[in-house]
Amino acid sequence: MPLTSRCNLRCLFCSHRQNPPGVETWFLPPLKLDEVDTLLDFLDGERKIVIGESATRLIEGEPMTHPEFLEILTRVRRRFPSTPLEITTNGTFLTAKVAGVMAQLGPLEINLSLNSASPIGRRKLMGDKEAITAIAAPLVLKEAGIPYHGSLVAMPWITGWQDFRKTILYLARSGARTIRIFLPGYTRLTQPEMQVPPYFREQMERELEYLRGQTEVPLLLEPPEPKDLSPVVEGVIPASPAHRAGLKRGDVILEVDGRQPRSRVEAHRMVSREGNRRIVVFKKQGQMAIALNLKVPKDGSGLTFTWDLDPDVLDILNEKQRRHRAEHILVMTSELAYEAVKGGISLLPGEWEIVKVKNIFFGGNIACAGLLTTEDYIAAWRQWSAVNFRPLDLIILPGISFDFFGNDLTGRHYSVLETVAGVPVETLDPNI
Repeated sequence: MPLTSRCNLRCLFCSHRQNPPGVETWFLPPLKLDEVDTLLDFLDGERKIVIGESATRLIEGEPMTHPEFLEILTRVRRRFPSTPLEITTNGTFLTAKVAGVMAQLGPLEINLSLNSASPIGRRKLMGDKEAITAIAAPLVLKEAGIPYHGSLVAMPWITGWQDFRKTILYLARSGARTIRIFLPGYTRLTQPEMQVPPYFREQMERELEYLRGQTEVPLLLEPPEPKDLSPVVEGVIPASPAHRAGLKRGDVILEVDGRQPRSRVEAHRMVSREGNRRIVVFKKQGQMAIALNLKVPKDGSGLTFTWDLDPDVLDILNEKQRRHRAEHILVMTSELAYEAVKGGISLLPGEWEIVKVKNIFFGGNIACAGLLTTEDYIAAWRQWSAVNFRPLDLIILPGISFDFFGNDLTGRHYSVLETVAGVPVETLDPNI
């Protein structure tokens, strides 16, 4: 649910500052209250309502810059009395007074993009000249009883490793349920001094292993780059049902109520259902069964997993194969998702091939499917077809690369690939 594209800070890592020419984005002025009322008619009250998280071509600003922010939350709650709300904020407006009002409008949770727990670090990373309110926000949220998840974009070559470590441990001590650590993305237009150093992911993984010895709060590295589909527990939220049951990071979920999960995503869904769950896990000391009782579904199990492959994808692939009566199918995917998708299609009958698509349009270290363009897919197809001569029956692309009309971020339709390749092309999104 977008409210405004306005932002009160100027973050070094803001993706909109690095967009190549040709990217279609839209700036949204603060919505009027009657426009908010109209927007509410299109929301699904059975699903979590997300505010401030960028997921479309709309530029998402800081939602709390909206002059009627609390009134909007009140209207949302009036329309949807029990639907969970999720709000992403940089924390600059999270005073005790605001948090007190928000606490009365639950259930809600906050994604707090703190990035640094020091005024100097916030100024360097975000241009925040009044950082005191944001730095106090974790304690304010804890005092108000509002559950929150902390996050930071890791740029220790700018803030220093000491600032990075102190920020994570401060969030952990201040009640964060999880802490997400984002590896910064950069495009071909980014200045060299802002680009991620070589082998930074490996360095960050070592650093997080050290910090996990200092706190039980799950430290989650994003974007994920899973190498397989093994349902390994990434972390366990303290004081959660899973924590009380004795589950730990590194445990492998073998069965949930007699069913074997096919991926981490499926394991998370299976263990998060309300009721009594019987979980068989593999621990360092061997296999054991654990009982998990979830009375309140909104609280969840407390288990966190690295995102790998949604099992619904396998059903969609099967359906498209049957509908086209295809025997030889090519699946195109991003660099980050390649290993997970490769593991998934190995579970399917038929002859499947997979191509890793490099992001040429954005360049830099951009490797996610949401930023791939039609031209990227065409380039990958040409490279693949130059050495593979057997005819294809179908090409399948990630739906997240395209909008509802099938256009990429530059406004080009995915069917252009069909014309170039001479092969039917579909996306994984059934709505496109």
